[in-house]
Amino acid sequence: MMNKSIQWLAVACVSFAMLGCTVMQPLTADPAQLSSSLSRGDHVEVTTNTGQQLQFAIESVDKQGLHGGGQNVAYSDIRSISRKQNSTGRTTLLVLGIVAAGAALAAGGGGGGGSGSY
Repeated sequence: MMNKSIQWLAVACVSFAMLGCTVMQPLTADPAQLSSSLSRGDHVEVTTNTGQQLQFAIESVDKQGLHGGGQNVAYSDIRSISRKQNSTGRTTLLVLGIVAAGAALAAGGGGGGGSGSY
């Protein structure tokens, strides 16, 4: 029963770690750079010159701007932009730490079954 609990805990922790290791990579709001560095499916956060904050997945990038999630944002309207990106290094370290902690718990658990005589 204890092994099943540890397995479920490990699965939950690894799943949480995969979600928790997402970072936002700031990008330069230069049209040439954005058109070459962004591609379909990239998730972005855009702050417009009017202060509006938008989050969407890129469907297309053209000479006018970025398009996706029902949004059309001209390059000239972008104050700042960041791309959501998984940090594989952080994820790997976190997963290894969780696995090590689980192994330590499994190795140390199960004690306490003494004979009761002194």
